[in-house]
Formats: sequence, C-alpha cells, structure tokens
Amino acid sequence: MPEQKIEPHKITKPIQILAVWFVALVLLVGALLGAAVVVTTPSWIPAMLSVAAVLFVPVFLVAAFVMQTRFRTHLQDDPYYAEWLKRQEETFADFTAENLEAFPKQRQIISHKLTYDEYEKRRVKRYEAQKGLFLIHAWRPSKIPRQIADIVIWLHQHGDGPLSRGVVEKVEYHLGPMFFDHVVTKYNANEGFKLEVSAYGPMLCSARAFIRGEEKPIELERYIDFEEAP
Repeated sequence: MPEQKIEPHKITKPIQILAVWFVALVLLVGALLGAAVVVTTPSWIPAMLSVAAVLFVPVFLVAAFVMQTRFRTHLQDDPYYAEWLKRQEETFADFTAENLEAFPKQRQIISHKLTYDEYEKRRVKRYEAQKGLFLIHAWRPSKIPRQIADIVIWLHQHGDGPLSRGVVEKVEYHLGPMFFDHVVTKYNANEGFKLEVSAYGPMLCSARAFIRGEEKPIELERYIDFEEAP
C-alpha cells in the first residue's frame, strides 16, 4: 500500500487548509494515545498524554468552528476572496462615523423647512405603515455562466410584528421581465419567504406582503445592488 503523505505545495485553496487541520488532529491524537501505550515510566506520563489527547479534540473543533463562522469569508477561493476584499475596501474607504459626538448635531432646520423631529416622525410612520416589515438581501459571486451574482431576498421583521407573530400568509415578488414573466408568490414562512435568483446586473425588487385578516397588502421595495466582478 503506497504511503499517504501531505504535499504542502498542492494545498492551494483555503478550504484545503481546513481538511489538513482535521488530518493533523487525527495524527496528533493518534500519536499521543500511541505514546501513552508505549511509554510506561514514569507512571504519570501515560495519564498526561491521554489527557492531552482528549483536550486537543475540543480545542481543534473550536478553532475549526471559528474559521467557519468569523473567518468564513477568508476561506473562499482566491478570486472570490479578492473580490470581497476589494468591495470592503471601496465601501469603507475613508470611513468616518458621522454619528459620533465629535460631529455637530443639528436639530433645527435641516432642509425643505423640516425640523429634525419632523424627520423622525416621518421615519417612525414608515415603520408603522410597513408594520416593521422590510426586504433585505444577501449575495455572493455566481458560478453560473453569464451571471454575476447569486442573490437571496427575504422578508425581515423589525421588532415584533406580523412576521414574528406568524400572520404573514404570502409574499409576492416582482423583479421584471428579465427574471420572470410573472409575479412570484412565496409561501415559505419558515424561511422568511426567501426568493433565490441569479443576476448579471442590479435591479429593483418590489413586493407585497399579505397579512392574515387584512385586505390590503403591505407594499415593499428594495434595490438589489452588488459590485460587478472586474
């Protein structure tokens, strides 16, 4: 049987590092347990090696979990990670938090003769009119030919409202003739009425959320944007 070995020069994808990580865990734990069987003196050595073998397992698993959650974007293939990094750099270039105390807060006339409090009332009314329902989306680079992004659109509830109470019956989506020649109706409440599409360009998504017991649906819209790959 040919000898199995890891060839470092062939590890070119970040996800392969995770595989090597688990292989290393198996080899390390096996070596420690094997040494615990072979080494008998002094008497405390086998016990120490066995405890070390057991402790290494949760340590490795926690590290793998962190890699798959907090650093998940860093585990993308190089081209996709480079695209993600570029978008982050462009979006947050010269970022300055404008809501900090160092910035003057103007609560008087802002524009069009509206005061800060009047703007706030309008914002709160928008929450109330939509019952805290909003469309949100996430996207990733698409591997489908002639498409740029894979997009998931779904219904989000701000605070307590129809979605969290389970009284949204359905959501109708309209993306335009380049996607569907009909309105798409979703009933998958357990998934937030999500809709999955692939696109080669940004688009406006309009939707209507139907609430049980109410005749008039809630009108929603969201501009689905993403940075095109170079």
